Amino acid sequence: MKRFLILSVIFLTACSSPQPAPASLFDGSPVPPTFEFGSTPEGSTPTPYVPPALTQPINPGSVPEAGELYFFLQPRTGGGTINLVKVSAACVNDPLHCPPMQRIEVPFAFNFTINALAWSRDGKYAAFSYSNNSTGTPTQLWLFDANASMWKVLAEFPYIDPPFWSPDGSWIAFRTQDGLGGEDVYIIRPDGTELKRISANLPTGGRPYIMDGWYTENIIMRSALPGTNGNIFLVRAANGQARPMFETSLTKAQFIASPDAGFFVYDEYDYNSQDHFVNVMEPDGANAVTIAHLKGGSIYPMIWSPDSRLIAFNYYGNMTSGNPTAEVYLVPRAGGELKSVYKGNTVGRLLFSPNGRYLVVEETTSASGGHLYLVDIATSVIGILQAPGLSTDYDWYAPSWRP
Repeated sequence: MKRFLILSVIFLTACSSPQPAPASLFDGSPVPPTFEFGSTPEGSTPTPYVPPALTQPINPGSVPEAGELYFFLQPRTGGGTINLVKVSAACVNDPLHCPPMQRIEVPFAFNFTINALAWSRDGKYAAFSYSNNSTGTPTQLWLFDANASMWKVLAEFPYIDPPFWSPDGSWIAFRTQDGLGGEDVYIIRPDGTELKRISANLPTGGRPYIMDGWYTENIIMRSALPGTNGNIFLVRAANGQARPMFETSLTKAQFIASPDAGFFVYDEYDYNSQDHFVNVMEPDGANAVTIAHLKGGSIYPMIWSPDSRLIAFNYYGNMTSGNPTAEVYLVPRAGGELKSVYKGNTVGRLLFSPNGRYLVVEETTSASGGHLYLVDIATSVIGILQAPGLSTDYDWYAPSWRP
């Protein structure tokens, strides 16, 4: 029985011409698929969703967190303005010593689709694609200096997808679209120099291509064409040389490299049986191991822990019942216990804290609004993010953690 890989959200983004969208449509809040889904995960029973208590904090622990959690606030009552804010890591690890939330000044109004900030590994800078034009085009690639609280334009194209930092912080990669079906991939230094197009050597017949991120000094690219059998390509940043990693017909799902560059994780989906197989394999495509098996539904998003030992992913189920559910799981890289750590309605984004102790869950459509919940990995305690000045009268979206 032939299996296929899917990640519909990424595929649709890559294949459609970009259109400016209202800022209330935050990227990372996936649109529920319209095809019929299956049942709950194999071996489990449906569990009614109970929102986490809004007053329950994470218990202070002995392992300190560093950095700050950045995200966006949108008034729930309509009107008003959307703000970029930050909350200290102390609010996660030690709420009793949590300083007030801070608003970040930006040189543009938030009128269109908002993505999370992309941070360099050292936490000094964030890359962010956004338009300062009222029509939504052209789009600028911005660099945010967090210490100086200053913004700088690095590049400008009709449309720019969310950027990716190279592991060593020396390059920022981004995909551009011209609004007419054309696309390219560029890299640029954080100081705005050495802008280079690196997608010229990819086979023309595979366009458009999707950029999955970095693998060492290379960028992972794959074709977004439906029904395409082809290669997963590594494009070298230094010279744009494109070489196949391995040949596969399973190019419709994201291949996510572990932080230590030792493994890839991906979702293999069998359309006939509606089985999902979460697989981990080595970079040459060898020794694939299934670490989770789920029936029906959809899997998105999926991420690695900072130490490359755990994988977190969200599973959507019960989409045809009128009561959709989202359930977040943790599973070791080598396989083992599939642990449910959060249940909600719509999960837009997952991210681990820098030391891997906490998992941040972006809940976008609960009865109390879109908010951020914190899962203590060691204790499985769940609590809502809290800080002086942070109100649940706002929706909270697109979180990113500055290390």
